[in-house]
This record gives sequence, structure tokens and C-alpha cells, in this order.
Amino acid sequence: MHLSELEQEIMTFRDQRNWKQFHTLKDLLIGLNIEVAELGELFLWKNEAEVAAVEKEAIADELADVFVFVSYLAAHFEIDLTQAVRQKLAKNQRKYPVDKSYNSNKKYTQI
Repeated sequence: MHLSELEQEIMTFRDQRNWKQFHTLKDLLIGLNIEVAELGELFLWKNEAEVAAVEKEAIADELADVFVFVSYLAAHFEIDLTQAVRQKLAKNQRKYPVDKSYNSNKKYTQI
């Protein structure tokens, strides 16, 4: 399945429920933040052993929720996510060339 097909499934799900009317920019951004926070909550205050024990399905569910909100935002701004990610990867390749960034956690302005 292509990303565009998945995005269309997400929009179809939304449209069948007539939820687009609730998807203002403000609410989409707040919703995205809440979903990211719910992902973070799975790991909050846990030691390494507890983190390792977090159920993969719970992580997958929260990541899916984040992706759905990202898809809603992309649709709102008419952004092709595949193209946007490819363009961002190209920018990052220029900022973080392998010969300078390999095995380094420094920001591009420090390498």
C-alpha cells in the first residue's frame, strides 16, 4: 500500500463520520500534541526495564494516532507527505553529511 492510499483511508474514515467540521487548525494541533503526550506517557517515570516491558501494541496504537493527526494536518495544508518527507531527507543529507555526522550526536551547526 502506498502512503497516499493510507491517507485516503484515514480521510474516508473521517468523512464517513462527518468529523472534518471539527478539524480546525487549533484542534488538530492540540490533538496532535495530546497524542504525542499519550505516547510519552507510556514511558514516563519508567526505568529501563519497565520501558523494555511496554507493550508493543500500546506503542503502535499511539504512533498510529500521531500519524492520523499528522495526516489530518497534511490534508489541511494540502501537503503531500511523501514528497515533504523526501524533501526533508534531502535537506538533512546536506546538513548531516555522513563523513561529518557518522557516530556523532551533534547538531549540524556543530559538526
